[in-house]
Amino acid sequence: MNSIEKKRCPFMEKCYRKNPIHFGEMSHPHLEELLVDQLDGTIEIPEVLHFACNDRSQLLDQLKVLQMVLRKERDRNKDNQMSVTSSSSSFKTQSLSTATSSKEGYRQKDLKEKVERHKEATVQKRQDKLKQMDAEAQALSRALTCEDRKESSESTKPKKRSQEATETGSSVTKKMRQMSIESSSHTKDSQQSISNTQSSSRNNERDANRGTSIMDMYEACDSEKSRKEVRKRAIQMMRQSGYTVSVVEPGEFAIKYAFSAPYHLFYTRVENSRETYNQQFSITFPEILDRSLGEIVNSLHLNFMVDVGWLCLQYLLAGQRTDMMILYGDRVDREKLSSNITMIEVDMPTKFSCHHTKIMILQYKDDGIRVIVSTANLYSDDWENRTQGLWISPHLPLLPESANPSDGESPTGFKKDLERYLNKYRHPALTQWIWAVRRADFSDVNVFLVASVPGTHKDNEADFWGYKKLAHVLSRHATLPPDAPQWPIVAQSSSIGSLGPNFESWLSKDIIPCMSRETTKGLKSHPRFQFIYPSIQNYKQSFDCRNLSCCLPYSTQVHSKQQWIESYLYQWKAKRTGRDRAMPHIKSYTRISPDLKSIPWFVLTSANLSKAAWGVQRNNHYIMNYEAGVAFIPKLITGTTTFPIEDEEDPAVPVFPIPYDLPLSRYESSDSPFVSDFLSSLGRT
Repeated sequence: MNSIEKKRCPFMEKCYRKNPIHFGEMSHPHLEELLVDQLDGTIEIPEVLHFACNDRSQLLDQLKVLQMVLRKERDRNKDNQMSVTSSSSSFKTQSLSTATSSKEGYRQKDLKEKVERHKEATVQKRQDKLKQMDAEAQALSRALTCEDRKESSESTKPKKRSQEATETGSSVTKKMRQMSIESSSHTKDSQQSISNTQSSSRNNERDANRGTSIMDMYEACDSEKSRKEVRKRAIQMMRQSGYTVSVVEPGEFAIKYAFSAPYHLFYTRVENSRETYNQQFSITFPEILDRSLGEIVNSLHLNFMVDVGWLCLQYLLAGQRTDMMILYGDRVDREKLSSNITMIEVDMPTKFSCHHTKIMILQYKDDGIRVIVSTANLYSDDWENRTQGLWISPHLPLLPESANPSDGESPTGFKKDLERYLNKYRHPALTQWIWAVRRADFSDVNVFLVASVPGTHKDNEADFWGYKKLAHVLSRHATLPPDAPQWPIVAQSSSIGSLGPNFESWLSKDIIPCMSRETTKGLKSHPRFQFIYPSIQNYKQSFDCRNLSCCLPYSTQVHSKQQWIESYLYQWKAKRTGRDRAMPHIKSYTRISPDLKSIPWFVLTSANLSKAAWGVQRNNHYIMNYEAGVAFIPKLITGTTTFPIEDEEDPAVPVFPIPYDLPLSRYESSDSPFVSDFLSSLGRT
């Protein structure tokens, strides 16, 4: 099955691993023999096996992972195996034999060279195809108007919002709205002089209202073939309109997802950093929706800022069409809603509260679901040139009708926590999603949900939310060595709340004790606190600065009252992953060993370093925001006490991909933290 010789797994039939990396490196003849004629479709296990098997469920899981790995290898090499008379016999021979002769070695070398030539030819073919697509779109495109440029420029100026800065509108949806399929109108408009742009803009709007938009066309498609055609046309039009579209072809993400095991942690691809394009943990929004994971029939989006037109475009680029429910805090577009979209603005208890959560739940045609917990808003800038993180759950199948509501729970209690969180909205529209969660099998989920909901939380309920929930998880599952006080707490966020007049006001009083918790009891000194937040110099070198946009809403007014925080600040550095210039909208929290080789836990979350997000202890536990994150604990994921964060000798425990460089870089004496007011000063120069 693989043109490259693999070493045989030393555990043979006793191997229990389900890691695609392991199957990619090691040969398992007893499993490969079962898959000889089953690389496509449903796997059937014979009643009688030629080896001992005590757990057929585990065997099926292994076969599914191996099937995916071998199918990928087959597809990668099939164009280079022309000399083989029968693809079936070649497939069997490759999977069951070992290269033992020098002749076989030469054959493999020749095959590798063919693979490389094929890769080069594929790249060239893709480039030629894109040129052809652009040429075909010439008669269908409209030039960007001055009015568009003016509105797009104005949209980058920072506006004060409850938590984050954003644009007032979406240039993406504006372009999509202008895309009519009346080719005669497009040809006429594209030939007009740019000097007459205001008149052209009015004509464009009139034609768009009179014609059929690309999005309307896509919604009307009733076949995969027609959706592909409209998708292709939309990409052509957007490129000709001046909008950069970096296409990831649908149908490939399932194997990438399998290789992300056991963490399933991803970081958004950075459009202006080519280095991030081919990283195993880089992701674009359409990949989340990829059809290789299943056909989506319904989706729930819980988020702060939403551009509906941009969101619909992501489904188009993924080749998916679905009903959609969106609970949001702030809408940044004015698109007319299609009948398949339900928008619900979340009522907040105070004007200082924020619906800051970023969760998606996707429901598939087989009634299974998938949960995504992210740090990104649903609009273009957050997914283009910023650093964002997200966790994607495995496919969560439908439980049998005979199952009890408590069945299908994960070892981490994720199902119960998610259902409790959704219930806190007290909105009838979410009933169908609460039932979808209740009827799903979450047993493969290996992370904890750490969420916040507004309100005063008393007694035992306080342990369900905010920093107290994290403390509850760490005290029961996190294990540190005896030198734990030497493992600093490292926090990283895109904004800073009002923390009080000194370090002891809230950080030392509530947050440090929470993040110091572990299973070992006893008095210990608190660890050091290190906080990664971009300096003004970091921002000046960023892609955000070049666009005069901003995702860092920390203000001078707040900072002037807590300048003590500067003693704990470290710069944003991410050269290792090509994200040094991509401003971090991600929020993460962890502890790092003194030798910078391992971590005992990691939290990815929407929660900035603020009392509103994590909570504060008054008479009771008080929280202002909706937030959501996931906690990765080694015991539940790798069976170890720590995650390695650099290459180790044990391949069974993959490196955990933290988003920033180590060692951390302190602020220089001339550095100061970025404040949103700095953007205004740039506008005056």
